[in-house]
Amino acid sequence: MQVKIIDIDHKGNGIARVENKVVFVPKCVIGDEVELEIVKKHKKYDDGRIINVVNESEDRIDTICPYYNLCGGCNISNLNYSKQLEYKKNKVINIFKRYLGININLDIIGSDQRYEYRNKITYKCVDGRLGLVSIDNDLIEIDRCMLVSDKVNELYNIICSEDLSKVRKIVVKECDNGLLLDVSGDMNIDNIKHMCLSIYMNGDFVYNGNDGYINIGDIKYRISMNSFFQINTNNISRLYDVIVKYGDFNKNDRVIDLYCGVGSISLYISKYVGSVLGIEIIEDAIFDAKENAKINGINNVDFICGDVSKLVDCNVNGNKIIVDPPRVGLDVHTIEILNEIDVDRLIYVSCDPMTLVRDLKLLSNYKIDDVMVVDMFPQTHHVECTVLLGRKENKKIL
Repeated sequence: MQVKIIDIDHKGNGIARVENKVVFVPKCVIGDEVELEIVKKHKKYDDGRIINVVNESEDRIDTICPYYNLCGGCNISNLNYSKQLEYKKNKVINIFKRYLGININLDIIGSDQRYEYRNKITYKCVDGRLGLVSIDNDLIEIDRCMLVSDKVNELYNIICSEDLSKVRKIVVKECDNGLLLDVSGDMNIDNIKHMCLSIYMNGDFVYNGNDGYINIGDIKYRISMNSFFQINTNNISRLYDVIVKYGDFNKNDRVIDLYCGVGSISLYISKYVGSVLGIEIIEDAIFDAKENAKINGINNVDFICGDVSKLVDCNVNGNKIIVDPPRVGLDVHTIEILNEIDVDRLIYVSCDPMTLVRDLKLLSNYKIDDVMVVDMFPQTHHVECTVLLGRKENKKIL
């Protein structure tokens, strides 16, 4: 059947209508006229797949990746970058309008590096074949991924020449001084040691050369395989500068940084504030955070390892709080505590605007003062949002 794409949803899928039923079609651009097939039927909508683009939208561009139409990674590369930013900005505006009933004005900060920006990639391995997850959640074998550097692609191709029959997954992290590798399964690593700082096998060190480091601004961060770090290295400082702006920090501030990871935000803002307390559940991340404080000679930051939902209570001794939770957002207990405690600023950093607005609706004692969007994920529908929240009523600060 032939249809016209009338919109793009928040996941980057094209939207068409067939007999008054919505059909979601990946890899489309508004204005495309496409021939499609229905691959899965649902009660209220269907999933479709492009067979052929009959008439291209004036906004459609050729992609530089030969795997674009098959790969499950990038999904808006057929838009030029200015249109990608426009889509992401409007997506966030529409989500806030639909789920919170408010109209927001926001700016979006783009990424200078549109390709080769990722410092982490996960490869899937099936029956000894290594590649990426396809659009059908299968395996697609590739020669290179356009989102990672030549160095990572070179390592990938060397790994592909090995016997991978006992491998399930491979993760590569790129630091400023080299590569970290984590293998789920078993393989010979003799031919790849020279390319890696350290190699893990099923979470354990099997080759330990040097630690990995990433520099953001004037802070040097030690990076481990198991700890979270923003994946667009060159745009991290822009995101963190938004946090600094929203914090309006001074030397009397006592900041609580929830889900602090390796302490990247805590350490970045430390020079502006009196003290920072970071809380994170992953032990490796807290170890790195403490090491990072030592490496940079920062003494006004402390870190606690534990579950945020169990450690945060009404006795939190801080006047400003930063939350940067995983994609699933905040848990109910943490939201309840945040509503009860008295802070003059709450800064919420989110990689998923859908869970963000869900949580903002539940943070009923706060008002939205400003929203900023930073593009940490060019070529994909993902976007990073930072929201400045203030108390709806003036109360005494702890």
